[in-house]
Amino acid sequence: MESLERSNAVIDLGKRLVAQLKLGDDETAQWMAHALAERIHDAENAPSEGAAAAQSSCAELVFQLWERRFSLPSQLCPLKKLEPLLRTLDSLDASNGPRFRFMQEPPADVKVEEGVEQALNLAVKLDDAARILVQYFLAQAAEEASEETQPWIQSAVDAGADVTLEVRIVSFVDGGLDRSSEGAKIARESLKNKIRKLEIFASLAASHAADLRAKHDLLTDEVGDAELDDE
Repeated sequence: MESLERSNAVIDLGKRLVAQLKLGDDETAQWMAHALAERIHDAENAPSEGAAAAQSSCAELVFQLWERRFSLPSQLCPLKKLEPLLRTLDSLDASNGPRFRFMQEPPADVKVEEGVEQALNLAVKLDDAARILVQYFLAQAAEEASEETQPWIQSAVDAGADVTLEVRIVSFVDGGLDRSSEGAKIARESLKNKIRKLEIFASLAASHAADLRAKHDLLTDEVGDAELDDE
């Protein structure tokens, strides 16, 4: 039963790809759509003695096309709505875990003065809080894309196709929250932790802004005094 369900899921993904490839007037895409449609027809109508071979041939082409999904012309790419998000995540390095991305962390055995260590720890905490904000705005930007691409992702998952990248994106944007009852408790604690980090971020940002404003005012006064002296 599982094999039959998987075969049906592969065919369903193949039909999605055929319909997508037919959207444009790209000759290569049209040829691929035709070739895949033929293999799907053979897989669905092959006699019992040739069914396994036909299904295998169909699955091979489906997976080959799926592996090249981001290489298709933009208007034919089934997950094109994810591409801006992919570029943004890559430029922000936002999906690479909690590491401090602006410079390499000092070796664990290097001793630093207490004041320096405190400043470095604050910098790491601020970076962590900034990631929370980045995640929030990326989630807003990806809401429409997720609605459009979710059927594709689910179809690929059912078929056993590689969706590692897409699942990581969805997990990142979604915050990796568990929707079960036990997960709800963990989610609340996670949200409380995020709120605490953002409140610290806001406090430190306001404090630093005040320091910069004071320096700006001091420099403005010094420039004004210098101009009066020149007169």
